[in-house]
Amino acid sequence: MEELKPCPLCGRKPIIEHWSSGGTMYMVKCNNPDCPVPVTSYPTGHNLDEVIAEWNRRTDNEQTN
Repeated sequence: MEELKPCPLCGRKPIIEHWSSGGTMYMVKCNNPDCPVPVTSYPTGHNLDEVIAEWNRRTDNEQTN
């Protein structure tokens, strides 16, 4: 499993949440309740590796702009 990169807006370490809803679902989100990252941008899906990769791609994109 790939290591999570920090939040691109506040720099805090993100967390992984999971729940069962038609199979196991995963979400990576910022752990800072005051962070301006909109909840709708948190990557979510059935495959944890893909969800982490999506979070990390978004982080890379934000840091290079």
